[in-house]
Amino acid sequence: MYSIVPITTSLLVFLFLNHTCQGLSSKTPLLRRLRSIIPSNFPLALPWYEDGLEFSCTGCSKCCQVDGDVWLAPEEVSNIIDYLAVSNDGGSNDLSSIDGFRKKYVRAEIGPSSSDSDSDIDESQSWMCLKRKKGSCVFLDSSGQCGIYDVRPVQCHTYPFWPSLLEDVEDWEDESVLPDDITIEEGTDDRHWSADLGGCEGIGRIIDAVAKVDEKNLKKVDLDQLIDEQREVVIVEREEIIAKRKEAKRHWDRFPGEEIKTTTWYL
Repeated sequence: MYSIVPITTSLLVFLFLNHTCQGLSSKTPLLRRLRSIIPSNFPLALPWYEDGLEFSCTGCSKCCQVDGDVWLAPEEVSNIIDYLAVSNDGGSNDLSSIDGFRKKYVRAEIGPSSSDSDSDIDESQSWMCLKRKKGSCVFLDSSGQCGIYDVRPVQCHTYPFWPSLLEDVEDWEDESVLPDDITIEEGTDDRHWSADLGGCEGIGRIIDAVAKVDEKNLKKVDLDQLIDEQREVVIVEREEIIAKRKEAKRHWDRFPGEEIKTTTWYL
């Protein structure tokens, strides 16, 4: 019987010597070039988003209006309280301001030692779930701006590069939605944003450039060039994607509410 390891190694070497590694340059580290020829469903293969992903925030604030929870880690709570104190929105940074933060912004709280009794919660390690106001995050103002943008939670600033949305290309594409002013063609899988299903208009945003072309001038426009130019603007590189994915995963893994993570909250 032949050994699997030598055969696999020989195959990899053969492929490496006889195949261009996904367009990677000779300056790319050898290990990464080797990984590029491994099928995506095998261990050590490069991520499917190796060449980056099309994303650019449109500022629509719809991700702040989804029917879902935002959980703050203990240090995020402290950072936000400090930020509000500086902006004169949260008062002095003492115990009373922490209590005030709870009353004004928090609807649920959980800690590593929490049980049915609130007295068992270790307040210094508490995770806090933000309230919602008229279907939106409590910090979203009437103009659609985030009131704590500079210190917004990990959950917010890593979106849409969450592990759950980067499992495969299908999950990523399912999160993409068309702007409300673009008509959905019958028979397609396209959809608009909704509070229950969510979605992001900034994913695959090159459609915006095409949608702005007037029909009368459509024949005069080089659509391929237009799309290429737009794509250059909205591509997020793999390094940033991986960094945000890891940050979101660490954040979610730390969360002490195991039942919550399997029912109502995930990243």
